[in-house]
Amino acid sequence: MKKAIAWSLILGAAISGMAIAQRPQDAHASSTLVKIVSLDSTAYYTKSKRSAYVWNKNHTRKMHNLKNYPKTTWYATGKYSMKSTTHRGVYLQISNGSGKAKGYVWSGYMKKGVNPAYPQGTIVGPTGVAMSTYNVDNKLNRQLLSLFPGSIPDKTLQKFANLGYIYHNIGDGFYNYGHLMIGDEIDSEVGLSSQTLIADKGINFKTFEKIQIAKILEFRGKTFSDFKDYRIGAYAFPAHSKYYGELSIIMLPPK
Repeated sequence: MKKAIAWSLILGAAISGMAIAQRPQDAHASSTLVKIVSLDSTAYYTKSKRSAYVWNKNHTRKMHNLKNYPKTTWYATGKYSMKSTTHRGVYLQISNGSGKAKGYVWSGYMKKGVNPAYPQGTIVGPTGVAMSTYNVDNKLNRQLLSLFPGSIPDKTLQKFANLGYIYHNIGDGFYNYGHLMIGDEIDSEVGLSSQTLIADKGINFKTFEKIQIAKILEFRGKTFSDFKDYRIGAYAFPAHSKYYGELSIIMLPPK
């Protein structure tokens, strides 16, 4: 990663298709997974309302049942061929947005796209990766933006910053993802981030974050006023998140 933002986003090669030879049945101790290709972090959801399992890599243990995740959007980062003595098929390596639920699932159970059953709205990026608007607190974001007098809020940079939430537990690739959204201007991007959590919800958010950002700027020999006319986007983890207090700010110099 070329810049200082702490989050990272995953990018990879374009997804290549592969036919399913046979629907996998129960787990087999002799099953093996062979990687076919790395994927962009691409949104999927389950098509099945019946039991459909997410397995460990050896295909010996059921990790999750997709019927228990009817509103979840999953993110695939790899495609694998599964082979056993009696079955074979193509599997996706998936995780949910928080990264807490993960494993390998038969691709025949999955449909590409954001789960239409989720009622709270989504923000979708250029590779199909998406997150719920439940995890965006625009009030907190605006407080961060207000710390930089004369800066110009930018819709693309704001969307870029917001999408960072889902990658907090997924992996690396922030610079390449930014290149898709911003183009070559990403080479001149200024990134600021803080991983200091707010343990006491009674603390004033803006005052707390101003202190954290001021420390970063001082280390770089900068002040809040040095970014007049810069385009800016900012993301703060919402108060309901266990990462409340962490933030990321993305800025581009004037055109």
